Amino acid sequence: MKHRSILLVITVIAVGFISSMKPAQATPPYKVYGSEFAWVNYFGNNVFGYSFGSGSTANLTVSYNVGTGNLYGYPAAVQGWHYGFNPAGSTKYPKQIKNLGTDSAWFSWSSGGSNMHGDFAYDLFLRSDSAKSSPQLEVMIWGKNNSWPIGTKVASNTVNGMDLWAGNNSAAGYYVYSFVPAGTGGGSAWGNGTSGSLNVNITSFLNYLCSHYGSRVNTNWYLDVVEGGIEVTGGNGWSWFQMSN
Repeated sequence: MKHRSILLVITVIAVGFISSMKPAQATPPYKVYGSEFAWVNYFGNNVFGYSFGSGSTANLTVSYNVGTGNLYGYPAAVQGWHYGFNPAGSTKYPKQIKNLGTDSAWFSWSSGGSNMHGDFAYDLFLRSDSAKSSPQLEVMIWGKNNSWPIGTKVASNTVNGMDLWAGNNSAAGYYVYSFVPAGTGGGSAWGNGTSGSLNVNITSFLNYLCSHYGSRVNTNWYLDVVEGGIEVTGGNGWSWFQMSN
C-alpha cells in the first residue's frame, strides 16, 4: 500500500484515499511476535493510540478520532518484508508464487465506536525479483469494508465468490488488485462496531491473477509479505485485530 471496505481489517484502499505503506521517516511503534510483528503503521501525522496484545500471535488495538475522507494508516500484523522492513527477521518470504504451495492465513478483528469507516483486509506486496524492496504490485483481500477499492470492478464471482477490482495507484507507482466481498464496494458506516474473521489460502488468489491477468503477474513473481490489518478512513472508536500466517 503505497496504498485501501463495512469494516476496516491486510493496502488498502478507498478511491481518493491513496496511501503509502512505505515506513515513515520515523518508524511507527511495533512489537515482534516470533516470526511476525504488529505495528502502528500510520501515514503522515500519527492519530492512533495503541496497545500491543500479549501471547504468541501478533495482535494490536488502536484507537482514533478522525474525520472521514482520508486514509490515516494501516495498522497491521506482518509476516515478511514490508518495503525492506522486517524486524521479526522472518525468512518465509520472499517466495515465488509457484513455490508457495498452500499458504494459509487467518485473520480476525473487532471494533467499536461511531461513524467507523475503512476496511479490514489482507495486504500482499509482490515483485518480479527477490530484492526485498519497493513493491511492483499490490494485492488486497478484504474481509469487512465500507469504502471503495482503487480502480473499477473487473470481475465478479472470483475466488471465494469475491468481486475483483483493479486500477493503478499512480502515487505509489504500482498496480493494485483488490478482492472484495461481493457487492460491498462503498456502503455506509458500520455503526457502533463489527467483528469477524477471514481465513484464506493466499495462493489461490495469486494463482487466479496469474491465470487471468498474466500480462501483469505470473508464477515466477515473488510474494514479499502477507499483512492483515485495518485501513482507517474515519471514525471515533477502536479497532482490534490479530493475524497468523
